[in-house]
Amino acid sequence: MKEKKERKNWWLILFIVFIMIGTSFSFIFFGFSPSNEVVKYNGIKFVKNPSQNIWIAKINGKEAAFSFLPDEVKNIKSTGNLAARLQNKLEIDATYDLNSTYNQSIALAHHQMGLTLANYNIFVRKGFTTNNSFSLPIITCNDSTLNVPVIYFMHGNSTKIDAENSCIIAEAKSNADFIMVKDRLVYGILGVLQ
Repeated sequence: MKEKKERKNWWLILFIVFIMIGTSFSFIFFGFSPSNEVVKYNGIKFVKNPSQNIWIAKINGKEAAFSFLPDEVKNIKSTGNLAARLQNKLEIDATYDLNSTYNQSIALAHHQMGLTLANYNIFVRKGFTTNNSFSLPIITCNDSTLNVPVIYFMHGNSTKIDAENSCIIAEAKSNADFIMVKDRLVYGILGVLQ
């Protein structure tokens, strides 16, 4: 009886060793890092970069980075034909109120927009709606033209995008919503969303 119990324990030990060795070999043969998540949208492949928590897509032959996928931002309410107002521009001005509650999120949205659009030879000039100590230009909707539209990021009770002549009002109600609105605008500029 004692011999049977020892044999049973011996098989349990061998099984555990087998599992440990098998797991080790699976890391060696299949890599240490998790596989990248890939999502397709209208023929465009989006690859998740988990270390930076962004999605990378090749659009019109160049790489673009986003925080949200098109499906996550396509339902942001918008008026006017945003794509027509923003596409094929050499420069887009982006502005906001210096004292906005969400000034850090808006600054991040401006920065990310500028980095992505620079790959497409679109210059994003950043500024504020009033005088500032950062030596950035004063940009308001009054400065907006057909050739150089203005995107005015502002805090609001809802998240939406409205077009007023050549000025685009990008309104958001939370920090994350400003990044969502930015992604929605960039998707429109690059022709992924209309």
